[in-house]
Amino acid sequence: MTASWRRLLFLPLAMLLPGAPRAEAPPSPLPISPVELRVDTLRVGADGTRTLAEDQARLFVGKGALLSREITLEGRADATRRVVEKLGLKAELRVVDLGAAGLTLLLKSKVRVLALSGGGPLPRDEITRELALEIGPGASQLATVYESPVTGLKATLNIRWSIPDLSEAQENAAPVQVSCLLYEVSEAGETVLADHRLLALPGAGASATFDRIVPLPGTGETKRARQEQLEIKVIPRFLSGRTLSAGVEVGGEVSTLLPDGKLSHPVVHQGNYLFTSGLPVSIELESAAESPSREGWERVRYRLEILTVF
Repeated sequence: MTASWRRLLFLPLAMLLPGAPRAEAPPSPLPISPVELRVDTLRVGADGTRTLAEDQARLFVGKGALLSREITLEGRADATRRVVEKLGLKAELRVVDLGAAGLTLLLKSKVRVLALSGGGPLPRDEITRELALEIGPGASQLATVYESPVTGLKATLNIRWSIPDLSEAQENAAPVQVSCLLYEVSEAGETVLADHRLLALPGAGASATFDRIVPLPGTGETKRARQEQLEIKVIPRFLSGRTLSAGVEVGGEVSTLLPDGKLSHPVVHQGNYLFTSGLPVSIELESAAESPSREGWERVRYRLEILTVF
């Protein structure tokens, strides 16, 4: 088992967007389980390969992590000169996609030579590289982040991934606090329709309902009203670090109540979302009338704001 990645900093996408008031996570088909990344930092040279460090982390698709390490390369520039280089390595690894063909990973690396003995002047510039890697199931990928111009030694990352077994961890997970705010959106602005506070159990979830009747213009034979009925369900799936994956399901209908019956229009939404504790996720919903002149309304728009605390 590799050592824990103590220097790994999780970077939610929303935190990389300065000034964003809320996070709008992309819905399905995001995988609901994280990926286990394993990264070996290698010294590669003509005399063989040696592992300098072993790290691991769990990341969801769309999330990134920063590997920060100091490593030392020892080699020879020639038969008489021994060279020691001390390097500062920072590598951002971002999981872009996960599918049947494997994992797509974006790697951005920066290497600075911190100290150099026996090999001439200290380089001033950082060595930066950016790679898009595709790693198949059960495979690994080598990515060189630095090559010494003095000794020819390389600092290389060997990257592997797998889907972890999280069944036991999820069984022992604590309930998640969920706040669901439902807004009606119009040209005049937003109006709060419902505010639900829930405790959602991992794998089971929690649900809330909304029901209202809105009178519409008309009297006698043209008397009519609009009934809005929604059920909102939030199902926590997996928690890894500061990120929670959860399913969100919305079902219901907007109906026009007429003297001769009613016309119903379904409202349906289903998706997997990534949450950061305390940061809301917004989902837009809407329903349109089939015959605005007969029904007395044209379109109803909602914004569902879900905030989780874990």
